[in-house]
Amino acid sequence: MNKRYPGGLAQAMAFVSTVLVAANAGAAGFQISEQSVAGIGQAFAGAGIAKDDAANLFYNPAGLLANRNRQVQFGASLISSTADFTNTGSTQRLAGRTVPTAGPDADGGDDVTVPAFYYTSPGDDFKWGIAVSVPFGLATDYEDGWVGRYHALRSEVQAVNVNPAVGFRISDSVSVGAGISVQRVDAELSQSVFLGPGAPDGHAHLEGDDTEFGFNLGIMAEPSSATRLGFGYRSKIEHKLEGSVRFTGVPGLPGSLPVESTAIFPETIYASVSHEFNDATELSSSVRWTRWSRLPELRIETAGLPDSVSDYQWDDVTMFSIGIRHHLNDKWTIRAGYALDESPIPRAANRTPRVPDADRDWFTLGASVKVGDGKRIDFAYARVESDDASLVNTINLVSTAPGAFTDTLRGDYDGSVDIFGIQFYGEFR
Repeated sequence: MNKRYPGGLAQAMAFVSTVLVAANAGAAGFQISEQSVAGIGQAFAGAGIAKDDAANLFYNPAGLLANRNRQVQFGASLISSTADFTNTGSTQRLAGRTVPTAGPDADGGDDVTVPAFYYTSPGDDFKWGIAVSVPFGLATDYEDGWVGRYHALRSEVQAVNVNPAVGFRISDSVSVGAGISVQRVDAELSQSVFLGPGAPDGHAHLEGDDTEFGFNLGIMAEPSSATRLGFGYRSKIEHKLEGSVRFTGVPGLPGSLPVESTAIFPETIYASVSHEFNDATELSSSVRWTRWSRLPELRIETAGLPDSVSDYQWDDVTMFSIGIRHHLNDKWTIRAGYALDESPIPRAANRTPRVPDADRDWFTLGASVKVGDGKRIDFAYARVESDDASLVNTINLVSTAPGAFTDTLRGDYDGSVDIFGIQFYGEFR
């Protein structure tokens, strides 16, 4: 079994680099859009410049000055995803012999809850605030024994971001803002380990974490009392995750080995515009650009073994959104929106079971009910439909004999996401 030691370990570690770019969290790549329930209701149109959303701090800290009152906002979004995989001819190459890969199809979708909290101070020309949110994350979960078990089983990653920020009014119509981010990433993932034709599979389970820092900047212009424009920037954050991988049912391997990997969480630019046609109706639009080309590859390092390198070659992508907000009366407000969210994955060979990502369309609805002076409860629902996506992904089952023992997963993904959100929003003088 010692011959298979590097193969089993390299395979177990390779999924670290994969999990950090997994999807089905509600946005392209592994980015999470759901920073605000009110924002979900209008597909994040007007992100960063809303008069009644403390999540401005995250998207564009200059938007703190869009509202002079003290703001408190907290809530959560339930993200329920499906990622139905249909096998279209997966095979294994075993020392010159090609055979079909055994195992059923599976749904890798899972349910996750994404919380968010915001507080902003009062102020006309200067405000400060703090946000606690989850800008990146994922959860995918496949059944044991499925056809792609050597590629992925369970994946869970969460990046918790604490973001204090300030905003300054530099003229009657222009505000600027800046903040810092303290971002903690925790990763937990697993997969099966190939031990030979006919032999029971082993199992590998990895945990890793890291904390790093970044920043965000913004500017907001108000050319009239009815129109606002904003531009926000969130910096990249480079994480060096360290942890260990544990093995069960794999003879000849130690119970645990250290691993580390560097992963770049890319920078993002937000541009938004909003216009109030009257006291009741506001139309907004936003563009979000994410520099996913920061991920040409991901590399795993472990003592005494060659680096494990995964090739991604992701593209930079854009999300376009448009949304409307309408006050029905003094108590009720409704919202609706649409967004086109591009996927960074360029081709089937760069898609994996941990990254079954594709271009997607967002259709969103929201409502708010006033529950007191300056206080309301927000509700939102989003249906996210992904384009059908094919996958052709090959891994070495025994790294000491590259090409001799391989598993090629071939199939099609049909994915969708349902998002349900609720939050409290309050203004206090």
